[in-house]
Amino acid sequence: MTPKKPISAPRMQSRHSDTAGKSAKGYIARLAFLLTSLLIVLASLSLVFTGRIASREADRQASANQLLLLDLALENQFSLLARDQLSLARWDVSVMKISRTLDRNFIANEFMDSLWYDFGIDQNLLIGPDNTVIAEAYREDVKFTSQQIATTEPLYRLAEQARKDFSRRKEALSAGHRQKDFASFSPPAAATHGFIVLDGQVALASAMAIVPDDGNAALPPGDPVILVSAIHLNHKLLAGLNDQLSFTDLRFHLHSSAASNQLLHRIVSVDGAALGHFSWTAAMPGQQIWYTIIPVIGLLGAFLALVAFAISWKIGKLTTSLATSERRNLFLAMHDPLSGLANRLQFNRVLDVSLENLPDHPFTLVHCDLDRFKAVNDTLGHAAGDVVIQAVAKRLSDAVPSSALVGRIGGDEFVILLQDCADSPEIENLALKIIADIHRPIDASNGKLAHIGISLGIAGAPECGTTAETIMAAADAALYQAKEMGRNRAVFAEKNNHSTTEQRI
Repeated sequence: MTPKKPISAPRMQSRHSDTAGKSAKGYIARLAFLLTSLLIVLASLSLVFTGRIASREADRQASANQLLLLDLALENQFSLLARDQLSLARWDVSVMKISRTLDRNFIANEFMDSLWYDFGIDQNLLIGPDNTVIAEAYREDVKFTSQQIATTEPLYRLAEQARKDFSRRKEALSAGHRQKDFASFSPPAAATHGFIVLDGQVALASAMAIVPDDGNAALPPGDPVILVSAIHLNHKLLAGLNDQLSFTDLRFHLHSSAASNQLLHRIVSVDGAALGHFSWTAAMPGQQIWYTIIPVIGLLGAFLALVAFAISWKIGKLTTSLATSERRNLFLAMHDPLSGLANRLQFNRVLDVSLENLPDHPFTLVHCDLDRFKAVNDTLGHAAGDVVIQAVAKRLSDAVPSSALVGRIGGDEFVILLQDCADSPEIENLALKIIADIHRPIDASNGKLAHIGISLGIAGAPECGTTAETIMAAADAALYQAKEMGRNRAVFAEKNNHSTTEQRI
């Protein structure tokens, strides 16, 4: 009987080796898969974390910029309101016919009438020293009262603050008193402003004392009469704000809440009471970042290297977009949105730097005010007025040297800062050129021509002043003299006297 052959050890070892090899390969494959999966998960989590931080920071910065722009737009509205008030509140005639003798015909047909028809101010009140409402006007409707204002009313606080501001700058005269150094104050500095409720409507209000303008009249003893002017916070005002801001769905709410995707800007009365809030649909770049990263994460397993490159490219693109948005916001914060010229903030900064460089680098300040501009708005409409403002801005920019700064600081007020320029003949020639250029007809709308002029007040530094207040006061005084002399001309301000350069049209 032939014995059976036993199974050889090598073959058994080979089978065990194959099994062990397959097991090792499976383990390595699973380990590689797990490591790759872990890497993808970690990369995905990193992207999610990075995207969340980036989107939140982008949204936070965008929100802060939009809130800042709204603050600047509201301050600009208060500044324009105070400027319009100042044209009537700083006037000898107003002192004589309101503070000294109550001329009802003057108040109704000249004072209140001008505030509505010339400047479009919705509501105006004259408040006497004893806190009684002397006269109240809603648009063109004027009525005389003796209504006492309660000390708890926001209107009382606004008027009381205006009196305190006046008292700090009060100067005694033989026949009474006046407000000293008034020419050096800008309209916002001469007024007290805030939000109040008038006749059930939230309004932007500005209060200032009625004072003489050149010292020919004096206020009687005691507190002055206070002019309070208000613009209602309605659809017209919102439209004007949004012309500057271009926000989506800008609204004002008294009590209702806003949606989760809307930004809020709360406002309070002068006495601290909550009045409501502005809301608008937020422009959030963070949402774009988030929606971009999500699909990238879904494709990460198959295209890890490609996705890494795509993310770097996309983040770079989004960063560029954010930088572009930041530059645009900075431009809007430093420029007038209608004319594209420097706004008051930029002009004040450049003026401060120029003053610091004195006396090594003298400069000249030119304060410009358009003549007959109101007639354009009245006859051709405000849209035509905007076209005229833009045309004037271009002509001024074309006329001055490239080193000069041209700015718009009010409705029809412009300023020019001429660096390293103190040559009177050269400035005189430039003034004549500006007067001639602005006098040329402007195609305002549908072929209709607008005919305007310009008055210039020119002050040089350091001879006319070494501070912003003194140099602006000198230019303002020269501009006032140009207006008094018949408009459409330039006046040079000097330290001890004035010399005049005229361009008669």
